[in-house]
Amino acid sequence: MSQVFDRLQISGYRALKSVNLSQLGQVNIFVGDNNAGKTSILEAISILCNPLDPFQWLEVSQRRLYLGRSQLMRLRPNIEALKWIFNQKIGASNDELYQTEFQIEANGTAPIHELRAKLGEIYGSGVEKNNQKNFEEDTSPPELESVRVGLELEIAVNLASAQLDLFSSETETEIFQFWENERFVQRRRNKPMVKNATIFPSYSSSEPILERLSQIILQKENGKNEVLELIRSFDDNILDIQILSTPTATATLYIKHKKLGLAPLYVFGDGFKRALVIALTLLTTANGVLLVDEIETSIHVSALGSVFSWLIETCRRREIQLFVTTHSLEAIDAMLQPEIATDNVVAFRLNNNGQAPQRFSGNLLHRLRAERGLDVR
Repeated sequence: MSQVFDRLQISGYRALKSVNLSQLGQVNIFVGDNNAGKTSILEAISILCNPLDPFQWLEVSQRRLYLGRSQLMRLRPNIEALKWIFNQKIGASNDELYQTEFQIEANGTAPIHELRAKLGEIYGSGVEKNNQKNFEEDTSPPELESVRVGLELEIAVNLASAQLDLFSSETETEIFQFWENERFVQRRRNKPMVKNATIFPSYSSSEPILERLSQIILQKENGKNEVLELIRSFDDNILDIQILSTPTATATLYIKHKKLGLAPLYVFGDGFKRALVIALTLLTTANGVLLVDEIETSIHVSALGSVFSWLIETCRRREIQLFVTTHSLEAIDAMLQPEIATDNVVAFRLNNNGQAPQRFSGNLLHRLRAERGLDVR
């Protein structure tokens, strides 16, 4: 399979001053101490996949505040949170106008080869400068102070020459303004340059599950059976999965179970729900990138082997490049089972001391774990 990303160079994103990830695989595992930057790498990749959509930036900036909950899109931009996805200048003067930037370089089949982003403070009074494709809308009472504080985000994307046509330029740019205590509204969301999805450690809402399952049932042949294949690894008593509604209730996801009968999803545990989220996301991200933070979360060690075996095989068949973080040796071992081909599995150990990440091929990683029992986390 051709990789969406073969190499990534991330500079200035959060605490990542400069990280080079070479020879990426189809399955990429990030391990390391707390605050080593594992989640930050996933965030940077998700922005790289959809860099010209301002809501992507807002979602990533506020994700750690609100754990990916659905109300995120309805919140006003958090100016401080947006600042913190950029590397902070230690010792900068308070009188100095805030300005920072980060850069990501990429090689692979993705249409984007470089992303440069600059963020700076802006001040205004009265009517702000509008973007051509955006408009601002604020339903809050008028501010008493005449000076407004905001941020201006300037994005420049260099495209691969093979992706250009008569109406495209080699570099696409966008400028967005975010004002304190004002909603940011855009007429439409920009289409991602790379199909992608992120799965968070916390289970949030059944709404995206219903939407994805509906899409799979309507559009994908045998997709529902593939979903059932995975969730039966948690409970072989599961017979079917259905979307049902009554005249007095909204649509709800039900599981047909040998012992429980027809039971709503919310009666099942978080491990089952997370496996279902992974299955539905996989089946709607073909030929793209899947990012899973703390992949072992809520999944019992006894189910890790079957879940990861299915996960890696599905990524191979649907040509999905997988990036995961983990703190679990059991999760690493589950992804290195003898029945799983490890040729295209790669692990990177991130370091807090500023040293370059250590890269382990899947075959080497398997030997280090199976023969020496080395703790590679």
